[in-house]
Amino acid sequence: MKILSLHVDHIKFKPLKKALKSVGNLSDKEKKGGSAKDALAVLTAVEKKDHNEKEVVSEFIKNVKKIAEQVGSETIVLYPYAHLSSDLASPDLAERVLNAAEKGLKKFYKVVKAPFGYYKEFEMKVKGHPLSELSREINVGGESEEVIDHEALLKKMSKVKMSAQKGKNGMKSNIELGRDLDLYIVSEIVGHGLPLFTPRGTRIIKELRTFIEDEEIKRGYRYTSTPIMAKSDLYKISGHWQHYKDDMFVMDLGKEKFALRPMTCPFQFVLYKRKARSYKDLPIKYAEIADLFRNEKSGELRGLSRVRQFSLADAHIICRPDQVEKEFLEVLDLVKFVMKSLGVKDIWYRFSQGDVKNKEKYIDNPKAWKESEALMKRILDKSKLKYIVAKDEAAFYGPKLDLQYKDVYGKEDTLFTIQIDFALPERYDMTYKDKNNKDKRPMVVHRSSIGAIERILAVLLEQTQGNFPLWLSPVQVKILPMADKNIDFAKKVEDKLRREGIRVELDERVESMSKKVRDAQVEKANYMVTIGDKEDKAGTLAVRTRKGDIEFGVQLNDFVDRLKSEIKERA
Repeated sequence: MKILSLHVDHIKFKPLKKALKSVGNLSDKEKKGGSAKDALAVLTAVEKKDHNEKEVVSEFIKNVKKIAEQVGSETIVLYPYAHLSSDLASPDLAERVLNAAEKGLKKFYKVVKAPFGYYKEFEMKVKGHPLSELSREINVGGESEEVIDHEALLKKMSKVKMSAQKGKNGMKSNIELGRDLDLYIVSEIVGHGLPLFTPRGTRIIKELRTFIEDEEIKRGYRYTSTPIMAKSDLYKISGHWQHYKDDMFVMDLGKEKFALRPMTCPFQFVLYKRKARSYKDLPIKYAEIADLFRNEKSGELRGLSRVRQFSLADAHIICRPDQVEKEFLEVLDLVKFVMKSLGVKDIWYRFSQGDVKNKEKYIDNPKAWKESEALMKRILDKSKLKYIVAKDEAAFYGPKLDLQYKDVYGKEDTLFTIQIDFALPERYDMTYKDKNNKDKRPMVVHRSSIGAIERILAVLLEQTQGNFPLWLSPVQVKILPMADKNIDFAKKVEDKLRREGIRVELDERVESMSKKVRDAQVEKANYMVTIGDKEDKAGTLAVRTRKGDIEFGVQLNDFVDRLKSEIKERA
């Protein structure tokens, strides 16, 4: 049974016509409807599970009495309301339960009962105190009742936990910076590990996505779009179900089990298998910025560094064995380009190997492990890349090269990985035809080029302390008019910059110029354009950089050209 109780100043209702043919006719008095003042209106839906009528009625009366005592109401309006449930009881059961409830409540209150089985019109005025609206689900047979406190949920919705200790040398974490720069929030009502990005934060994400998508397309990657969930069957083929299930979000949908995807590879392998492949087709480079879901433990969640939903710049290079070395080296080149372009510092590489003795963690194929690890070592040594070796840190299906970093607290974590996969092409029976038209097994290089967008943003925030280069900055230019009379010209400047693709904000507040400048500096705006009477009259700008350098008499078109050049260079 579901109920919605409303403490009302008044309620009026009138039956219109039968909704159920089986119900009886109304008396002349009942046809006129009913009303009550200062009452507790209890909208009620009887469900199929409420077959234990006596216990259901008893629990219902107990709950209504408790609510009536809390709000101080002496009148109960019992109102059948089928819309509360999609699993309604039969009309006979529902009517018996409601009649019994009416009889029981009359021992304690004045009861007005709306007719059962009729379409009705009604109007009411609900009081505005915290307990005026309460929703409950009543279960019997040992199941506990669910009490939904609307007021408490609203209070929870306003709670944003965005505090963190200072890091080494007083550096702020991405949590503090995200809060101070108004980039993202973590809301208790939404859930930890599920950040909500503001318009400013979303601007940075958009730039990062565009940057990596454009670069990967230049390098021959083909973009896909795949579902965020799949049946368990897909993960069983790969072995993720057997090795990774505890870290997945699993759902029972009817007789089938589904899971939100923790990775993209199985989906892209299905795309590969949609038609026959020749050796001439390879390599095929499938890429996708994919929303992924991993059931991280609550104690491990940290700002943007570790979350439960994230967008990974994921890709899978399906290639012939003789192409693995070349493709792996090209991935390394892409990674180095990306890190340089983003200005990411203090990273190092970790060659993560498996343990053939640990058959629970890794796929049992000692020969393949030996060969793939030897192949990766040969490639890494040929590239003259400096790396450390870590045992028992591989993926369950193959060795990997991890890109490592430390956050402001000195905690080491993985930015992203490059993996050589010997197992999944066999598990998915992926093939291609060689020169002799014989089936051969490809290999797969799993890789990211920028990692999870959320984590790379955390790294950039902490390493720059929010001082983004112009191309990434959420607020590139802040326009600061001296007085209201300068706002018209300021708006013309704002419109010109916006039409040229510059991210600009106009500060129209009635505040001193020193406060406006100070606030713009706190927001880490790259440029501050001051407009006073002199600039207004001359049609020029006073431009202040984030470092504090000031230049007067700047022409608007020259400023636009300067900004565009700086953005293009990604300086």
